[in-house]
Formats: sequence, C-alpha cells, structure tokens
Amino acid sequence: MGEIRVANVTKFYGSERRLDVKALGRVSLRWQEGESLALMGGSGSGKSTLARLILGLERPDTGDIRLDGISLVGLRFKAWRSYRKVLQGVFQDASGTLNPRLSAYRNMEEALLNLTNMTRRERRREIEGLMERFQLERDLLRLPVRELSGGQQRRLSLIRALSVRPRYLVLDEVLSGLDAVSADAVLATLADYRDSYGCAYLLITHDAYSAYRLADRCLLLEGGRLTAEATRLERPQAATRI
Repeated sequence: MGEIRVANVTKFYGSERRLDVKALGRVSLRWQEGESLALMGGSGSGKSTLARLILGLERPDTGDIRLDGISLVGLRFKAWRSYRKVLQGVFQDASGTLNPRLSAYRNMEEALLNLTNMTRRERRREIEGLMERFQLERDLLRLPVRELSGGQQRRLSLIRALSVRPRYLVLDEVLSGLDAVSADAVLATLADYRDSYGCAYLLITHDAYSAYRLADRCLLLEGGRLTAEATRLERPQAATRI
C-alpha cells in the first residue's frame, strides 16, 4: 500500500531561525493510501504551511516528504507534473486555481487536458458526473467563473481536483465560510467519492465536527508541533498526546 510520509519537517519564516506560530517544528506523519486524515488546529498553528509543503508549493528547511518512497523535496517543476495526477490540493480561496475569465467548463477541462489522456467525450462525462455529485446545475458550466458565487467556485475547485482521479487530495479549509447545509452536503459528497474511488483525504480544518465526520484519524497541530492523535471511534478528549 502506498503512502505519503512526512519526516522531521521544519519550516521557518522571517530573518531569524526561531520557531514561532508561523513555523513547523520537526513534524512527522504517515498518510496512507485510502486513508482519510484530519489535521486540526487553531489559526497560525501551521496547518496550511504543512499543506503547502506536502503539495510542493514550498520547500521545508529540514526534513523530508516522500510519496511511495520517492522524495518530493526539491523536485523541479517538470518532475512535479508527473505527480500532479496522484496528489492534488484544494484551498479555501478558489481564485488560486480558477481562471475568472474562462468559463467554468474550460477551467474544469484544463486539468483533464494537462493530466489525462481522456477523449473530449470522456472529459465532458467526467465533469458532468462530478457536477451532479456536488449538486451543481450543468448550466453553470457555460458561465465565466467570476459570475459564480464563492460557494460554487469552491465546489468547482473540488471538481477540478477530483476529475483527474487523484490518489491523495489535500483539502485546506475547504469548508470554511460555507453555511451548515452546504458544508454537510460537501462532506457527504466527499465521503461518497472516497467510498467509490478510494481517494485519500488530508482534511485541514479547525472544525472538530467536520474532522470526526470524514476522517479515520485526527491529528492536532499546536504551535507548529503535532501534539495529539485520535481515531474516529475515540472522543476528542481521549486523544493520545504525542
């Protein structure tokens, strides 16, 4: 079984190498293929920094990150392309992945054109199928992204990432700002997709309800360090201190 392994990763910001609320200090974790893992913590705990390191958007100052035994640290852009179909990420701000000038469909299709060998018919079938899963009307596909609501753009970002059938998907605060009904619907859809395709999730959140609903295992990050772990069957207060 494949896995992503983070080993003794540190990340510093600023002119001095001192650990503060923005840094990570010797973080290690294993994220196995097919596993839903939640990373919880307050604002400034380092959750999003870890997400960016795993996705190769930043480099750790020390430590290593491996996918199926192969180090991802220091890979060049062209080398990373071969892993983008395997490892995808979705962030709270959809503007980083969606082009506001293009239609929703063009935005969705772009990932499939770059990362798969699907035919035009297969691409449309995949996109429309995911639109249905996420309860979005197909008519939205012809609209420019800038005309869509923030919640619709967030779900389109999820569709874009899932359309390439990744093995691992980092979800960084994707439920933040959604109303309770919309958040529940997204969680249910993600769980259904995982059961269908075996996609592994790393759900980064400050919301315990979302974490324990979707994840098999929950980790707590405080001040840049992992401090506790619990399974879905354990109560949060019974989490094992690390």
